[in-house]
Order: sequence, then C-alpha cells, then structure tokens
Amino acid sequence: MLLDALDWLGHSGFRIRVGGAVVYIDPYRVPEGSPPADLILITHGHYDHFSPQDVERLSTKRTWLLGPAAVAERVSGQVHSIAPGESLDDELVRGVYVSAVAAYNTSKRDPEGNVFHPRDAGWVGYEVTVWGERLYHSGDTDVIPEMDAVTGVDVALLPVSGTYVMTAHEAAEAARRIQPGVAIPMHWGSHIGTEADAREFADKATVPVRILEKVAA
Repeated sequence: MLLDALDWLGHSGFRIRVGGAVVYIDPYRVPEGSPPADLILITHGHYDHFSPQDVERLSTKRTWLLGPAAVAERVSGQVHSIAPGESLDDELVRGVYVSAVAAYNTSKRDPEGNVFHPRDAGWVGYEVTVWGERLYHSGDTDVIPEMDAVTGVDVALLPVSGTYVMTAHEAAEAARRIQPGVAIPMHWGSHIGTEADAREFADKATVPVRILEKVAA
C-alpha cells in the first residue's frame, strides 16, 4: 500500500520506498543515515524545496533528478527537465510514472505586491503513480483549476501553513475538490506553519486526513 511506503521528512519533503528503490520529493534537511535516492523530484527552486546539499548527499551515479527547467539546469548527472502538464513516459524507477501539475499562487504576495509563486515560472507539483496507486504532491500552490487533473488520487500531500501557500481552510477546499483517499498536510513544522495548522486542516477537511510523524532517518 502506497501510504505504508511513504515517509515524511519534515516541511514538504517526502520519501517513497518502491521495492528496493527510493524516491524523494523536495528533500530538505534530510536526516543523517537516509538511504540514497534512485529518483529525486523537485517542485521548484526555493531553498526549502531545492537543496543542492541534500541532493548531493542523496545522489549516486544511478540517481535521476526531475525538476522544472530552472532547477534542472543547476544539476549535473542524470537530469530530466519537466514542465506543467508534461508526463515522463520512461520509468526512471521501475513501477513509477511521473506527471507534472502546475503549482502557483493566485493570492499570496509579498509587501511589494509580487506573487511568491508566479504561474509563468513553470513550477510544478507531481502526480506519481507507484505500482498503480496515485500520489499527488501539490508543491507550493493555492487552490487552482489544474488540481482537477488529479481528482481521485489515493494520497494527496497538501500545504497548510498559509503566507506562501494555502491556509488550512484553503487546503480543505483543495481536498474537497480532489477527493483523495487520504490527505496529508505538509509545509509545516520547520520554518512556517505549526501542528495547529495541520490539525485545523484535519478538522475542516471532508476527506480522511492523516498527520504524519517526521521520520528520524
């Protein structure tokens, strides 16, 4: 079961164990002793999602990295660039298929009025299919129409901290639209967002919610 193979690394970082392979999404401040990656998925270039130090620490000669163009061009080795709406037909890891979903803000702006995550940046979330089960990692986003493409996924990973991403209330609306088998709150507990945000999301959501414990390694 996909949920049993999923580890939360803190913030928006996750690890999926697929047979003998390991897939990471937005690894940041990964615990010492974490297993090396077969595939690393990066949603966008902000430091708390794309950490070159963590990528280097987790990478071997066989590791593939997948990310938006602005991320891919900063990484050497086996790299694929991907844009919103694109799918990777090849299995970089056996049993795993990846599609990119747009991720952007519609209402979150800095004091100068600039959108934190603009649509035209080409940043992404991911739909990851693992042995037939579907997981959606939204990346840093607000509630957007493109989420309709992942309706009915088995697992949805949704940010809840507000400020740069959805609030708990907005994330509950995203979950209502997506109707996942289970929703997991993320983007809390490190720099911004608290367990209270995660629990507020669980209270407001109309779908099953699981709040994960951060893994030690």
